[in-house]
Amino acid sequence: MTTDLRERLATGFGDGPAHTPVEEHLVAGRRALRRRRRLTAAGTVTALALAGLGSVVLRPAEGAGGGGPDNPTPLPTPTTTALPTPVHLLVAPARYVTADTPPVLYLYGRMFRRDRDVTVLATFGEIDVAPHPQGGAIVRVGGATSWVLVVGNEPERLDVQREAPYDYQAFMAWARSQFGAMSGRLALAATAPGPYRPPVSDAASPAAYDGDRLVAKPGGTVVRRDAHPLVDRSAVPACHAQAVRVHTAAGDWFVLGYDCAGQGALYSEPVGVRADTLSSWLVQVRHAQDEYEQ
Repeated sequence: MTTDLRERLATGFGDGPAHTPVEEHLVAGRRALRRRRRLTAAGTVTALALAGLGSVVLRPAEGAGGGGPDNPTPLPTPTTTALPTPVHLLVAPARYVTADTPPVLYLYGRMFRRDRDVTVLATFGEIDVAPHPQGGAIVRVGGATSWVLVVGNEPERLDVQREAPYDYQAFMAWARSQFGAMSGRLALAATAPGPYRPPVSDAASPAAYDGDRLVAKPGGTVVRRDAHPLVDRSAVPACHAQAVRVHTAAGDWFVLGYDCAGQGALYSEPVGVRADTLSSWLVQVRHAQDEYEQ
């Protein structure tokens, strides 16, 4: 019984299908390998393309972290002539702006732009200097680049402007050389009797330096001179002081000049504001300087 079952099973299955030749297995294997390689290569190219796209999307915008709308911090010192990303400054309220307002101004110790036509390229300031802020900016207005310095809050301020190319290092050096004299002039103007009026600019002064000597401008005459006035030297360090009384057709002026390393800084005031003679005027100036430093 057992033998018959075994025989039936053996003969029932037969020889089965013929074996596939080995050569066909090899061909099929090589074909599958080529397909896998093509898929792998395509996947790699796609991944690299996506990675490249990701690098473009994720790269920070140029200038981020230095002077953008969310970061009013002055830009790093530029090393090329290329103009930087503008510095964001608020526009001053219209009631503080007049015809002679400089491109930047201080209000309550904070620097503002005069209007939206002013593009601020860089700023430099020492707002903690008592009793008034002092700082400046490199600006572009109407296609021209200028350096601007401001000492004091509106309307009691003094400003200096000059057209110059964008050069942050040179701008800072110029600003530091000007701040001392500007602060001294503003302090003297603030101590003059009567309502405040801005100090006369050097360009509007009736006197000027000729070499190292303070002289009258054309149309004026020096009628009194003090070559070594007794004034506070610490107000403008390392400067030689001179003082003159200048007669002009429009009236007489007192002019105190500081010759600072070849650059003159002037304070000019009409006769009669605080004194009628040069010697008494210098006493009042010295007193005002002493009061300012206390």
